Amino acid sequence: MNIFLVGGAVRDALLNIEVQERDWVVVGASENELIDKGYKKIGKDFPVFLHPETKEEYALARQERKTALGHKGFEFKFDSSVTLEEDLLRRDLTINAIAEDEGGNLIDPYGGMEDIKNKLLKSVSSSFDEDPLRVLRVARFASKLKFLDFKIEKKTLELMKKISSSGEIETLSKERVWMETYKALSTRNPEEYFSILLKVGALEKICQSINLNLKALEKTSSDTQDCAIKWSVLISENENIEEINITFNAPKEFSEISGICSHINLFSSKKISPESLMDLINKCDLLRKPERFYKASKASSYLIESSLRPEKWIEIYDLLSDVSADKTLREGKLIAKKLNTDRLAALKYYLEKL
Repeated sequence: MNIFLVGGAVRDALLNIEVQERDWVVVGASENELIDKGYKKIGKDFPVFLHPETKEEYALARQERKTALGHKGFEFKFDSSVTLEEDLLRRDLTINAIAEDEGGNLIDPYGGMEDIKNKLLKSVSSSFDEDPLRVLRVARFASKLKFLDFKIEKKTLELMKKISSSGEIETLSKERVWMETYKALSTRNPEEYFSILLKVGALEKICQSINLNLKALEKTSSDTQDCAIKWSVLISENENIEEINITFNAPKEFSEISGICSHINLFSSKKISPESLMDLINKCDLLRKPERFYKASKASSYLIESSLRPEKWIEIYDLLSDVSADKTLREGKLIAKKLNTDRLAALKYYLEKL
């Protein structure tokens, strides 16, 4: 039994990038051997095992064969006869197909180290186009490594276009689409991910009607690492923002912040009055959920000029929080009406001072 460090950990170490997690492949072993050594089996499609101490993932070397449409349309062979080279051959990019043995020696059968030197994202084999998820993965690696000037090889780009036109992108689950999208948003240059999906024809297969503000996203990403703010900047100028969030399976926080950002954009494009300001505050629930609103206002500030900059909303929240309900009034409707009147008066005074 031989164990090799593989994939991103080897790649990132060669690029002098901080290694986030380590994955291992085991050659010449069976499931029972690993279980007997205390490894815990997880996963349904193929055997992955957690190390008894480090809890890192160890997978048996495997081969795969395309049997049906989609990312999961594969049959796997995993036994002690599968070699390291056969396991590495099934991977997406050459830079992800480098292994390191227990002595620190690198095994690079498909030229990944040369492609790192040439800053090239290149498919390992002709079977690249069998897995539609690879379109999103390669686009994500392009965003991750853009700061190092990596480019996608022309032939690999053509394979990505072929996949996009094949009908396979549509078979990807929303969960996998968001997983790759979120990882891309977490990079320094997420605009590259969406630009490439647009270029190869994959974006329209994920969401038919969408307009992305890539320039604003690039500017935002140089200023903040908050992915919810980045996402809001990217999509909040669309009228079908709810549909986009559902299509991408964006989590609730991202959906809410992008929706509020859209409301703030529309509000800021018109003449501001105490009434319109109060309406926005109520619609977006500023007084009950201020932090959510602050993120949305931050996102909006990258898209539209307004006299109400993000720091002003904190002042408005503090101002209205100090306006107390008149408890001398006994009817609930009268109390609410008086509170609204007092808040409008406070907002009018505030706006006059701007």
